[in-house]
Amino acid sequence: MSRLLKILRFLSLSVLLVVFPLTGIAQEKIFGEDTLKALYSYKFALFTDWPEIKLNDSHTTIEFCIIGRNPFGQTALEAIEGKPVKDKRLHVEVYSNGVLSEESLQNCHVVFISTSETQRLPALLNSLQPFPILTVSDIPGFSNRGGMVTFIKSGDHIQFEINPDAIKQAELSISSKIIELAKLVKTTKEGT
Repeated sequence: MSRLLKILRFLSLSVLLVVFPLTGIAQEKIFGEDTLKALYSYKFALFTDWPEIKLNDSHTTIEFCIIGRNPFGQTALEAIEGKPVKDKRLHVEVYSNGVLSEESLQNCHVVFISTSETQRLPALLNSLQPFPILTVSDIPGFSNRGGMVTFIKSGDHIQFEINPDAIKQAELSISSKIIELAKLVKTTKEGT
């Protein structure tokens, strides 16, 4: 990777941290990788718009659903539980067996798919497709396979890819401030 590209990526991450202040310094050494991913997931929720029906008054919380083995420690979950999003509070729900009912899917606003669900990913993405749910994961190639946001560890930093077509297909919109900082990808034939 060229030196200029490394500098540009570092500057992008720096801008991301300004756009996404993480209560001061955002370094893995202070927070831990799982806490950073949880905080970034929360921040993505702040910059996402759902259809009005998804945010109606019957939903008192924004549901952050984790599918599969929970990759977040207690500190990470405490860092986001109850935080404000769209005049509501974030609530974390873990589905460790990887199975969600249709009712649960309808309640989720953000879904983090754990690496424990890598083998089931095509079926999970297919089941999530009809719903306006922001999908996030750190499974390699997640966004190329139809997911929306993929965390990528690069040295000591966490970067992310975004699949804008998958976001649009789910009738969501995400701030251009986020889109500008991400590597944009498309769903590939191999990813489906």
